[in-house]
Amino acid sequence: MPKEFVPGDLLPEDASPIIGGRLGRRAAPRQRSLRHLLPLIAALVLVPMSGAVVRQGHCVRQGWNGSEQFWRGCFSDLPAQYQLAGLDSGLTGWLTSGRSPEQMPLLSGLMSLLGGFVPSGVGWLDASRWYMTMWILLLGACAVIGVWCVARLRPGRLDLATQLALSPIYVVAVLLSGDLVVVTLVLGAMLARGFHRPTTAGVLLGLALLGHAWVGIVLLALLVSARRFGDREEAVRTALVAVLTVVAAVALLLVLAPDVVTGPVTAWWGQKAGYGSVLMMPDLVGHPLPGWVSRVVALAGWVGGAWATWIMAKRAWRPATWAQVAAFAVPVVALTGTAVPVQAALWVLPLAILAGVSWRTHLGFVAVEAVHATALWMHIGAASDADKGLPGTWYAIVVLGRAIAWCFLLWSIWYTPVDNPAPRPQAPYRPGPRPQEPVRG
Repeated sequence: MPKEFVPGDLLPEDASPIIGGRLGRRAAPRQRSLRHLLPLIAALVLVPMSGAVVRQGHCVRQGWNGSEQFWRGCFSDLPAQYQLAGLDSGLTGWLTSGRSPEQMPLLSGLMSLLGGFVPSGVGWLDASRWYMTMWILLLGACAVIGVWCVARLRPGRLDLATQLALSPIYVVAVLLSGDLVVVTLVLGAMLARGFHRPTTAGVLLGLALLGHAWVGIVLLALLVSARRFGDREEAVRTALVAVLTVVAAVALLLVLAPDVVTGPVTAWWGQKAGYGSVLMMPDLVGHPLPGWVSRVVALAGWVGGAWATWIMAKRAWRPATWAQVAAFAVPVVALTGTAVPVQAALWVLPLAILAGVSWRTHLGFVAVEAVHATALWMHIGAASDADKGLPGTWYAIVVLGRAIAWCFLLWSIWYTPVDNPAPRPQAPYRPGPRPQEPVRG
């Protein structure tokens, strides 16, 4: 009697034992399907997100103020901006207040929009709790969507979606800012591009560009990577739609509220080397660099990021996808920026996971990020209690170690084996004999 045909397991062999082993030969085929497994994997996001919420416990009870939020490790820029920037006026205040936000238009507008939904008449602590709760729900939804995008992009590697769903980076960095919204838009653009919807991909990528400048190197990675896959026409169309989306939004905002557009540029231009940047190390040991040095290095980093896209697309041993080229270039831009905040790990890690890095590389990178985040809060807290805080020299050592870890991540992305299909070579055209016409009777 012939054996019953059993479809292959979607999970790789080395990942199956971790979650209970391979399915039996009599299991229903639908138990192996992407439609059945994807909701289970997406639900795993609740585990690290719950850890991120628990980490905010002290600040939820006592408020996000004073030095205690640093000692407890529950600092978040979201409630801080709500309290300091007058976000309770909503979108109307965002457009008419004349404030110059440091965040780019998408994030500053979204922060103001959510601020307008906070109930009026409550105290500052309850208002901050309402505001933080809305952000927790929004960022949790973004995390689920990001996992869904990775699973649809790499259906044969569901271990990558599982990595992203269970990543401890959510505990470390997700509630510090709204950056995960931008990351989700980038992943959504990659998914739309994978389904040959260049217009949708361009709109999503344009919105992401309105949220963070590093998305510009992702756009360049799209154009560079498309050369080896022979789909430059769709890539150019996606890029044009993204640029037109940005131009239209910026033009409208320059008419309605120009400070919303010029504020982030002015803030960046006047910024010295900030937390997380290796350029801050001389300042930490008592020898600060001139302010122009950080701006020059940041601009040079963009040149280096553009070079990295070309190198990854040209020299990779297999044709690198858009995500893999972007995963190699974005860390270069981020690491050379005027500041490398804790949430910068959210910019690079989902792309690195999509590129195929291992659990070992992933967890090692997150471990270093957790050490840096703890060291940063202790160093900031040293301003109020020098005996309890971390001296600048020790924080400089942590920053250097973090930069080395980022370089190792780049090395891992470069040498990570990938299973991308190689472009099919097209056979040269050779005219054959002309078919004979049928004989008519």
